[in-house]
Parts: sequence; C-alpha cells; structure tokens
Amino acid sequence: MSTDLSRLSLNQITVDHVSLEEAVEACAAAGITWIAPWRHKVAETGLVRSARLLHDARLRVSSLCRGGFFPAAQS
Repeated sequence: MSTDLSRLSLNQITVDHVSLEEAVEACAAAGITWIAPWRHKVAETGLVRSARLLHDARLRVSSLCRGGFFPAAQS
C-alpha cells in the first residue's frame, strides 16, 4: 500500500460535521495537500477568510462543490 498522499483530496462533505477551518487543520495535520470544499462551508466561513485559511495551510483546491444530486423529472 502506498503512503504517497500527493494526489489525495479530501471532499469536505465527508466531514460535513466540522467547519472549514477544522477540515483545513485536519488536512494539514494528516499531510493531505488537496481539499474539495463545499460552497456552504465557504459561505459560513466567508470567502476572504476561507482563502486565507487555505493559503496559510498551503492547501490546494481540487474542486469547489456546489451541492448534492438534483433529480430531474426527465432524464
């Protein structure tokens, strides 16, 4: 099993019970360098503060998730 975490990204919904700041701290502590924050977490934290947290922790953003699955009447 590889211990290389360079391509691992934390999708924040998997830890939705914690704040963006806590998720960033956990990533940094675990050596995870990528995160996929969700819009509602960025909104709760504020865009400027979110950007500062990510920058200070040297985290890169793999994606910005906007919401869940949206069912359609027709597919």
